[in-house]
Amino acid sequence: MHLSLYAVIGLLSASGLSYAALPTPIAASTARTYLSQLVVAADSNSPAYDRNLFKTWDTISGSCDTRETVLKRDGTSVVTDSSCAATSGHWVSPYDGVATTLASDLDIDHVVPLKEAWLSGARSWTNAQREAFANDLTRPQLVAVTDK
Repeated sequence: MHLSLYAVIGLLSASGLSYAALPTPIAASTARTYLSQLVVAADSNSPAYDRNLFKTWDTISGSCDTRETVLKRDGTSVVTDSSCAATSGHWVSPYDGVATTLASDLDIDHVVPLKEAWLSGARSWTNAQREAFANDLTRPQLVAVTDK
């Protein structure tokens, strides 16, 4: 892995940018437990990475999918229509500080990219495990960022 999740979270926290609250990080003791369970192994792309093996944007609540849920969480004053699409709101990308009022200007970024997860071992996960990872709202894994 090129940049650890903790380093990225630290950079986001230290940036001082104004944005809606990201999910609460896990306790340090929990992080240490997870870290102690990691196996260090060489990256492998065999079988070859295929993004379609990571089903994204599950329905989370009603008609709201993962993307729409992150947009509502990361924005302020977000208004949605009957199909849960954001029609207005304000977002500030934590990576570059760019502000927007258009949800269409945003991508939902996987802090640990799906390909990196694949190379680091997700190729041996079940489809359900990959889907859970790609839609994970319980950890600070998904953030709304500018699509530029």
